[in-house]
Amino acid sequence: MEDYRGYIANKGTENAANEVRKQLYQFSAFTNGMQLLDLGNIKAGDTYVDTLVAVVETLHELFKNNIITIVIGGDAALASQFKAYDIFENEITVAHIASKVVWENSDVDIHKTYLKDFFLSTNLKKYNLVAYQSYFLHEKQLSFLSSKEHDVLRVGKIREHIFEAEPLLREAAMVTFNINAIRYSDAPAQLEPSPNGLFGDEACGLARFAGMSDLLMSIGFYDYNPALDKSDVTAKQLAQMVWYFVEGVSLRRNDYPIVDEKDFNMFIVQIEDAENDFIFLKSKKSDRWWMKIMYDKNGKSIHKLIPCTYKDYLAAINNEIPERWMREWMRLS
Repeated sequence: MEDYRGYIANKGTENAANEVRKQLYQFSAFTNGMQLLDLGNIKAGDTYVDTLVAVVETLHELFKNNIITIVIGGDAALASQFKAYDIFENEITVAHIASKVVWENSDVDIHKTYLKDFFLSTNLKKYNLVAYQSYFLHEKQLSFLSSKEHDVLRVGKIREHIFEAEPLLREAAMVTFNINAIRYSDAPAQLEPSPNGLFGDEACGLARFAGMSDLLMSIGFYDYNPALDKSDVTAKQLAQMVWYFVEGVSLRRNDYPIVDEKDFNMFIVQIEDAENDFIFLKSKKSDRWWMKIMYDKNGKSIHKLIPCTYKDYLAAINNEIPERWMREWMRLS
């Protein structure tokens, strides 16, 4: 995307895609039948709005043809990629991999305001903030996300166990990956770098998880500024993330949404003093885990399936209520 006008101070992001291509095309080809098509760059329109419209219309056509799409730069406000999902006429979950969230009033920098579109949209089912850094997330922002039943995951939790992030990406139809989620030493080409954040291999792991999501139709990599790159380190980092995303797509097993529970092994766990049994499903195709939460609604007993990890199952058999289960139960109560 050859436009930087959503983040005026970050001029240079319009060249991101070309620099990533230089590195990506040097990598080994996929041998599993994956077909990739480079559609080139969307040129900057007469106005920034013109560029955003071009992004939406392009994605509309790709989605109509069931084409999984990778968007590379310029600025994060180009996550107008979200608006393209109105073609599906249903709610979606968005995963945002970033060190922080920014929503402020600004007539100049759209990157400070675009997240408001997410939260005001009737098409947003859920927003998952992945790899945030606690000192960047203000209490009011955290309270807002919690009050709207969105999920957040600190970079420290990912450091402890990267698979904690996989369920949040598994349920996403769209992922936006901001370069600020990665620490400066592994991705120096960012306007406001931090010495801390994801390691490069962790960023690749998250991109791979995103590719494995059966629901995901697009991923965007934003705010990489080649003008600030040292020895093309960030271009190489992003190219590797794209490579791992594509590998993730090749590993899809089409077991979500769950259609037939016969394709899963069921485990029922009893926890002391808990009123209900805890039901876990493990896919025979991918070995991924889900929790089946039973609850009453309008006098009827229904259930909801929540992506989880093997760690959640281990917590249950050790007589501990999984944090993920408790959080969802409070939402349903």
